[in-house]
Amino acid sequence: MAGHHRIKAGSEDASAAVDFAESVCGSAADGTAANAGDDLDFPFGVTTRQFGPHEGEAVAIAHGKPDGRGVSLGRGEVTSVDPDGALLVQREMHSDGVYDAIGTERRAGDVAITRFKEGRWWYRTRYRGADGDRRGTYVNVCTPVEAFPDAVRYVDLYVDVVRRPDGEVERVDDDELDAAVADGLVGTELAQRARSTATAIERAL
Repeated sequence: MAGHHRIKAGSEDASAAVDFAESVCGSAADGTAANAGDDLDFPFGVTTRQFGPHEGEAVAIAHGKPDGRGVSLGRGEVTSVDPDGALLVQREMHSDGVYDAIGTERRAGDVAITRFKEGRWWYRTRYRGADGDRRGTYVNVCTPVEAFPDAVRYVDLYVDVVRRPDGEVERVDDDELDAAVADGLVGTELAQRARSTATAIERAL
């Protein structure tokens, strides 16, 4: 980049901006691209290094619905960020109850460990007790995940897959997806993508 050192000398913000631009576009000095051969639609690794989320920071889980509603699933701590687009978010449960669809008991102090990956049509949450006991796994099928500095966002596509502590796997909420299609909230092609994704997850679990 012409004027590379002069711009960086201006301020910390200017220096960070130059680093970001060169990481995304490559340096004009050597003509190389930072992510040659990769899908450059969204340079996750470069963007998160510059803007976050970073390990140790808190992010919200913004659970959107096709009818326009938005539900917050709370905030969690980012415990890991990988350049390939994956991040782990850990939350602590603060109340007793029952885990939706899994059916196991939820206790205050339980931990939810969620693995998100930028652009993926699903994400997985594993629930564990404070003593390490497995409470079950919930895989949510959704529109491609987007990780922002302060939140992970997606739109829920209703159908999900759960794995219970005894190893039983069950696909749930197909009826809710069918109803959303009938109501015009989810298109037929999108619904088919959701169903095929759920089928693949069901086989893999």
